[in-house]
Amino acid sequence: MSGQVEIRIEGRTVTVPVGTGALEAASRAGFTLHDECFVELVEGTLDVVGSHEDNIVLARHARINGPAELRFETRPREIKVSGVVADITDLAAGIAQIVIRSSQPIPYLPGQYLAVEFAGFPARMLAPTLTLDGLRELDQLVFHMRRHPEGAVSAALGQAIRPGRKVTMRGPHGHAFLRRGDGRLVLVSSGTGFAPLWSIAVAARLGQPHRPLHIIASARDPRDLYMRPALDWLAKHGVEDITLAASAASPMPPARHGRAIAFLPRLGPADTIHAFGGAGMVDQLRQVAAQTGARCYANAFGPAEASPSATGIRRFFTGSPKPASPVHAQIEALAARLSRPGG
Repeated sequence: MSGQVEIRIEGRTVTVPVGTGALEAASRAGFTLHDECFVELVEGTLDVVGSHEDNIVLARHARINGPAELRFETRPREIKVSGVVADITDLAAGIAQIVIRSSQPIPYLPGQYLAVEFAGFPARMLAPTLTLDGLRELDQLVFHMRRHPEGAVSAALGQAIRPGRKVTMRGPHGHAFLRRGDGRLVLVSSGTGFAPLWSIAVAARLGQPHRPLHIIASARDPRDLYMRPALDWLAKHGVEDITLAASAASPMPPARHGRAIAFLPRLGPADTIHAFGGAGMVDQLRQVAAQTGARCYANAFGPAEASPSATGIRRFFTGSPKPASPVHAQIEALAARLSRPGG
């Protein structure tokens, strides 16, 4: 395709030659953007060079190849910061909260993540969040990590990795962060995907109180529904649409039995979905968003250790689970009975 095309950038219309870089197109529309700015393709197509995240790409890697509508967004620049482990506590039998005291603040947007490297261990991609009562000190970063028996990192939590351990953090990364807007926010998580969800939910409630919130927090195992205190905080701050769910066995009420996607509200073009969790759940939510016209920002966790890819986060947290309590044993027995034919 050659010639001139009309594009719309942040509400302004400009005509540019096919092949024009997105940064140059923005300049012609009256915007001055730096090289690290990202562009979101709202409608139309772009010629993309290099990696991209869904419909979001680094602006200097995008060229105009036809009519399009674009939005630009500036993210905090990536930096490297040192720190030390300040505290490790268990939120559930298989989930730990890690508090790191950093040498300097790391600017990030709610929903982004950092590469966190404990001295002597491989880096893991973790989303900074808040404690479950909605607090965080300015010089602290709070993370949630799932324990796995054979993991290279979380198996060492409380052992080699304990308070005083040095940490290096790089970031922020990721595009599934909170943006300003007016429509309803539908926040969906599974497992430790609740960490970025919680960060977004608190920021939205305090910074954009006019936006309705619909929260769906889920886990496979009812014992991993560690986020109840956080959901109580949201309820006290006026959030009415909250669902807590577990899919492997029936949890204690008011939590519900089923997968997160089963509890989605009716969606429309005015809604924005933020999804964090298993790849299957995230893919389903993206499909639902495409069908209903809702905007969707998501990060998926993979089934094995890897680096973050262009399409999502690969997160793997390891360690040894604590012995089940009598209540947990009852839940497991009930699950086993229900799984038997005719049970």
